Amino acid sequence: MDFRIRQLQCFLTLSELLNFNKTARARYMTQPAITFQIKSLEEAFGVKLFERDRAGVRLTDAGFAFREFAQTMVDTADAALEHIGGLESRHKLSISCGPVAQFLLLPALLRSLFAQHPEFRLEVNELTTEQQMTRLLAGEVDALLMVPPLPGSGIRFDPICEEPLAAVVALDSPLAKRGRISVEELRGHSLIASRPRDCRFHQPFLRALLAPYRIKPQFIDSSHSSSVHFAYAAAGEGIAMTTASMARCSFPGIAIIPFEEEDLPLMQLGLITLESNDRRAIKIFRNVVRQCASNIFAEKTAQDRPEPMPGEHPVEQCRPAIYGEQLAELGPLH
Repeated sequence: MDFRIRQLQCFLTLSELLNFNKTARARYMTQPAITFQIKSLEEAFGVKLFERDRAGVRLTDAGFAFREFAQTMVDTADAALEHIGGLESRHKLSISCGPVAQFLLLPALLRSLFAQHPEFRLEVNELTTEQQMTRLLAGEVDALLMVPPLPGSGIRFDPICEEPLAAVVALDSPLAKRGRISVEELRGHSLIASRPRDCRFHQPFLRALLAPYRIKPQFIDSSHSSSVHFAYAAAGEGIAMTTASMARCSFPGIAIIPFEEEDLPLMQLGLITLESNDRRAIKIFRNVVRQCASNIFAEKTAQDRPEPMPGEHPVEQCRPAIYGEQLAELGPLH
């Protein structure tokens, strides 16, 4: 016995409409094609399913009896396709990364994810902060690896690590020869920052950061890319801000210098998803992110943290990052 799902679909449509022309239009096929499908199905089962004469088209007794079985077979095939498709989608994710995650975490993450789950399909998108937020809420991106947590309801933030800020200066700048610099030394220098249309939070964050020092920064508007920020800094056009771990990345013409002040906010890297997204792929991805982050940042933090001077507080006692507070003040996402 040899028959196909399409033949069953044609049979069910014809049994309902009892008209070959209407069935052909409903199935987006030609009438001869419908006739061929029905004839092939009848030959497969060795029975006549329809009578066709001047009075029209009608089901035979065998056709009536077969209709319930045909519907069950089509429904089962549809359910199987839906289930299999669901299995496939549970192992497919679309993500976007901020600079710290992209440069430091993503290579190890990809390596571990594909080694542990070869069936996993990961799409990495390069987006601005505004695009990341919009596409996450629209369900077009499943997860973000970025700083900081986003405002708004229905968003889950899984912290990965907290890092101190550092300044990005040109390699030939006098500041590049220093082991550490003070925030006060930013006075009189332009700061390289993302354009507001790419990230509405970056420039307000820097203003809030420098306000206690009575520094009103002048900004050089740049694209969202950290590589572009670093290129401006290498050219001596201004100073960029980043996290201390980015010093591990190789970029020509720059030096990344930590700040002396230990009361500066820490930047918190995390995994951002929608609370409603409980797909198995998200759970797999979250576990692999935690593993990789533990391996990369826990060891790095121990190595990079400076020894406190007598009477100073260790880095762990720095106040929480204010970037998240800035986001909350600017209102929920739209």
